Amino acid sequence: MANPMIDEALQQIRQELMKAAETTGTYTFSPTTRSIFSPENLDEKMKFLVPVDTPLRNRFPRVKGKGQMAEWKVMTSNLQSKMHPSGNVGTGTATAIAFADAGSPNETTQTYALRSEAYKLLGRKLEVGGLALAASKGRDGEPDMQAGRERAKMYEVMLGEEELIVAGDTDNSALEFDGLNDQITTNSGNQTFLTASGVGAMCRTLFAVGGDPTLLSASARQIQALADDLEHSGGIHRAVVTQGEVAGITGGFALVKLVNPATQSLIDVKPNRFVGYGGFLLTEKSPAGENYIEMEDLIPVSRVDVPSTSFSYVSFILEATVLKVLAEIYQEKFTTGA
Repeated sequence: MANPMIDEALQQIRQELMKAAETTGTYTFSPTTRSIFSPENLDEKMKFLVPVDTPLRNRFPRVKGKGQMAEWKVMTSNLQSKMHPSGNVGTGTATAIAFADAGSPNETTQTYALRSEAYKLLGRKLEVGGLALAASKGRDGEPDMQAGRERAKMYEVMLGEEELIVAGDTDNSALEFDGLNDQITTNSGNQTFLTASGVGAMCRTLFAVGGDPTLLSASARQIQALADDLEHSGGIHRAVVTQGEVAGITGGFALVKLVNPATQSLIDVKPNRFVGYGGFLLTEKSPAGENYIEMEDLIPVSRVDVPSTSFSYVSFILEATVLKVLAEIYQEKFTTGA
């Protein structure tokens, strides 16, 4: 007696082969020769994948894109007037906020740089042999090989996007979008090593132009160095261990937040494997809740089933997206020597 699960798998493969026979095999998005079927949105499945390896992708909001490219305006000027008699304030518009009776307020103009970038395709190909797929149905060890491989490819796409968010550069590859390293240019510099004092200095730089950072993203070594610096300086206090707890002590500290010495707000601390010897201090939103950094998706992460001329199940796990830094002056990047 035939196994109903194997019959179901073979029927599924047969349907895919029939689709392939009715379409061309060009693997192109050209409408006249299109061989790719309607994408299946994987957003719901992606919600269950929040790896620690993709802290920026996990945090940055995503908006719906349209057209052939994303266009946005990057604010590059300050908002404050710098009319205080002291010179120890940030550079502003140098215009008075006060005006006389029967007069009119001074007019100021913020500077915006128009930026546009074409959506870039990111993805991985997934292929599972027909016999292997049929044999995996209903098995205890791997009940559905295709589903398991799909999750692995979704994770791989997330890792690839995270790397481009950090280091993407259209000058090096026209297939990439520009990442934070490329888009942040105003506030950048070198740190001998990441310390609490060094982070405080960067916070003061952003405070002078109106920024209030909410995220510090750096390498694991830099985060460890920062935690060690705070522990040795007394910024992190050791807990008192009672006699009854000696048998089960948890050692070490998890540095998850840092105080902004300029504004007294809290900054989330996240390690990132893709930043190399450096990192970012980012202001993610305005005081009104507007996004200062976001991803714009023309195609969300989706699975696209494609025709195969072999006895296999082939699909693409892909997305079309771009990174937008909307307020560049409120961001800072840094590099270190170790």
